Amino acid sequence: MLKRYLLFVLIFFSIFSISVEAFAEAYPDLSAEAYILVEMETGQVLAEKNADQRRSPASTTKIMTALIALERADLDKEMTASEYAINSIPYDYVTAGIRIGETLKFKHLLDLMMITSANEASNIIAENIAEDGTLQGFTQLMNEKAKELGLNNTNFTNANGTEDENHYSTARDLANLAREAMKNETFREVVGRKEFELPDTNLRKKEQWQTGHLTYTNQLLNSRSSYYSQITGIKTGYTDNAGMCLVSSAVNPDGLELVAVVLGTKSYDILFRESQQLLEYGYKNYSIRELAKKGEYVDRVEVEDAVDGKKLEIITNNGFEWILPANDEILNEKLESEIKFNKPDDEPFKAPIEAGQVVGVKEYRYDGEIIGEVELVAKKSIEKTTFAIIRDKYKEIVSNERFIFGLKAAGILLVLIIILSYILKAINHRNRRNRRYRYTRPKHSRKRHYRY
Repeated sequence: MLKRYLLFVLIFFSIFSISVEAFAEAYPDLSAEAYILVEMETGQVLAEKNADQRRSPASTTKIMTALIALERADLDKEMTASEYAINSIPYDYVTAGIRIGETLKFKHLLDLMMITSANEASNIIAENIAEDGTLQGFTQLMNEKAKELGLNNTNFTNANGTEDENHYSTARDLANLAREAMKNETFREVVGRKEFELPDTNLRKKEQWQTGHLTYTNQLLNSRSSYYSQITGIKTGYTDNAGMCLVSSAVNPDGLELVAVVLGTKSYDILFRESQQLLEYGYKNYSIRELAKKGEYVDRVEVEDAVDGKKLEIITNNGFEWILPANDEILNEKLESEIKFNKPDDEPFKAPIEAGQVVGVKEYRYDGEIIGEVELVAKKSIEKTTFAIIRDKYKEIVSNERFIFGLKAAGILLVLIIILSYILKAINHRNRRNRRYRYTRPKHSRKRHYRY
């Protein structure tokens, strides 16, 4: 009986001594060779694996192609297909069947490139955007943009993702590229769609397009989940070297939007399943946490020289939200805050203080790293007492360098005057003695002596 009791106690304490970390779901165990999950707005990383490994990006390259084109061309701009744009596509790559010399508007080429992944559409766009009309000119724009965005492990040699040993990126860079592209409302609208229309052109009527093989490639757009409300994009990719790839994004009812990059799976079924698992991991384990509200009470402190001894009420000047663990126990263990006032720690606040005056900050740390801060301000003005005003004015005057210089000069002048006065007095005294001696001396008659 005693042994059973001891065994029960041991099990009980073993369970409750488990680290809080055990309540957090571990990173999802995905077969993908590399992945990353980030928050759309801030880029905060929620999960990753081999995120900085250079890999072939395949057709996810087209995210950059679309971004540059949207920055430089009107959607109704007409673009004509060159012979090179059509014939340079390898035979086993997806195409829309655009003909040499055929002219389409940019908006239709954009749909074909981003929704169906038509590779010649990328080339046509690139040639019509580049100033020199070449694919090389366009890839130069791509690499300049990559450098501008800080995509330090990315290099492009073409506009569609054709295999090349010098054409590479990483899961992290692709996530940041997607975040930038999704700021463009046209890009966002296109990559969130499954439907597209092909127009009449200079070479055919719209019903003459052979579209049986053309369909949307991002099957994740059909997914349903209790953790997110909508898949918002973005782009698939595949080559033998790259494996199956997907840059995807989703949003939940709270407005939290995440970007998932999954690279190098062995099948599309695995790709879409693991992309969904990665997104759901984020929504299950993280949420938007409001750490501070604007106007929130922080503290009430003494103020030196305050009229009527009023105290300073400190409030927040702005709100602050961050993506943090949904589990409160984990959050409370790792979240810290520190108030820093704009004064030495061993000195009090001093009047006067204006309403809205910044008096410090409240700094937030998660797992030892600073994640943000809010300004702290005075809620109301605090006036200074009349006595303190006079005292400080006196101190100001007597500590003023010009005043001190003037005081020293006056002192020196006074000493000189005293010395001069003493000298003059001494001279005057001597002169009086000399005059007195001259007037009191007896008069003696002179005798004349003659020689005989």
